[in-house]
Amino acid sequence: MRSIRTRLLLALLALVAAVTVAAGVLTYRRVLAETSDLLDYQLRQMALSLESQIPLASRLTVTPPQNGADFIVEIWDLLGGVEYPSRPGLPTINRPLLGYADLQLQGRPWRVYGLQTLAGVIEVAQPLDVRDALARAAALRVVWPMLVLLPLLAAAMAAVVGRSLAPLRRLAVEVQRRDAHSLTPLSVGGPLPEEISPLVEQLNALLRRVDEAFATQRSFIADAAHELRSPLTAVRLQLQLLDRAPDEAAREQARAALGAAVERAVHLISQLLTLARNEPQDARARELVPLPLAEPAAEAVAETHALAMSRGIELSLEGTALPGAPRAPGAPGAAAARAASAAIVRGDREALRILVRNLADNAVRYTPVGGRVEVRIGVDGGAVLQVDDSGPGIPPAERERAFDRFHRRAAAPEDGCGLGLAIVQAIAQRHGASVALADAPGGGLRVTVHFPPA
Repeated sequence: MRSIRTRLLLALLALVAAVTVAAGVLTYRRVLAETSDLLDYQLRQMALSLESQIPLASRLTVTPPQNGADFIVEIWDLLGGVEYPSRPGLPTINRPLLGYADLQLQGRPWRVYGLQTLAGVIEVAQPLDVRDALARAAALRVVWPMLVLLPLLAAAMAAVVGRSLAPLRRLAVEVQRRDAHSLTPLSVGGPLPEEISPLVEQLNALLRRVDEAFATQRSFIADAAHELRSPLTAVRLQLQLLDRAPDEAAREQARAALGAAVERAVHLISQLLTLARNEPQDARARELVPLPLAEPAAEAVAETHALAMSRGIELSLEGTALPGAPRAPGAPGAAAARAASAAIVRGDREALRILVRNLADNAVRYTPVGGRVEVRIGVDGGAVLQVDDSGPGIPPAERERAFDRFHRRAAAPEDGCGLGLAIVQAIAQRHGASVALADAPGGGLRVTVHFPPA
């Protein structure tokens, strides 16, 4: 049974039926007891009404009740003689009794009340089956309206439950009408119950995130198509120049230019694929595990070392206790090593390697010949990665746009594609880290990535 409405109705109906039956049984028993007490009171009142008639007992006539109930009335004198016997055809009590008592007279149960007076004893009796019939009739007159109202109550509950679940049905219809391109917020019309409002709010938040993801992907595809047009056009142009080369020297020059154009296209495509794989919404499924930040950093620096050597740039990786963090005792080199080993992050090893490689690669490409690039790892609350270079740096006014996709400064190298810092930002966001740009102490740019504690 999957319907909430059906389960709710059945549960409510079962509860109401159980309560009604219990109330009916208790009421029935209560009315039976009260009717019996009332009939006992009636016997006593009959006896009291005959108290003044004892001297006239020989001439006394008791009229039978109109409801057909048989009554025994006997009056005894103080000496035990019968002053007034019961009517003919009715059993006799045979002995005086005081107060209430149950007797078997001629095989039939009777309820008897005896009243002691100064002149004698008055006995009044009534059949118990007659009393029980009167009591049951009175109890049923009280209980039957409850049973009649039970179906009406069930119908009212069905209407209330249906009306209460109407917003949920409208929400289901609204969602069913949507297609893959309808990402506007849900609206079911009118105020929503408190139990449904969080669901609608979360669905609308999900729709907004999906819409933003689609918009990001559309923008990414448009930018990628635009950026790929230039290197592919360059490749086609170099092929034409190669075909038209008049001699071997010209062909060699055209081949070199063609190779450079192909290399730029390969680099751009590689960066595009890296950025797509590390978008937060696309990389969320990959698990983040604790690992030392120094390990992927060392791999990234090793990959960039050849480029640095070709440009005459000194590239180094070191661990350091950052300013404001507690320093380990001992020699500076040992302290740096301990600080690097303590820099633990929850992350994706491959993504972190790409992050460090992009920062080191950018620093090497922007640093002039004979410059220096330093990669540091330390701990300051959480793991911290710093990359300093001795290049021209980025003016403060341009740092906010430096993370935009395909944004290149005028002084950017020819083989740059404007995706390095965008990839760093995407990977950092996925790891809950922050990226800050500042001036390096020795000139150039300092990039600091601060990871949350693992």
